[in-house]
Amino acid sequence: MFYLGIDVSKGKLDCALLDAAKDKIKSKVVTNDVEGFSELQRWLKKQKAEVPHVVMEPTGVYHEPAAFFLSDAGLTVSFVNPSQIRSFAQG
Repeated sequence: MFYLGIDVSKGKLDCALLDAAKDKIKSKVVTNDVEGFSELQRWLKKQKAEVPHVVMEPTGVYHEPAAFFLSDAGLTVSFVNPSQIRSFAQG
């Protein structure tokens, strides 16, 4: 099983791909636009992780285009509550 964590900002997506079976993480940075989303899809295919479970923090409206694109591509997309992330970081 693969998990793709995405840290969303206005201009870019910082992505971390976890291969749970091998306990390995690979990272990739793409632009937060259709070209970047397509690049991310190609990279996932190259990693043999075409259908990871995507997890991202909802950040205003900046996460929406990526979430819709990935969901339309058939991926499961989940959102993490920002206050839980903040509490985890403080711990």
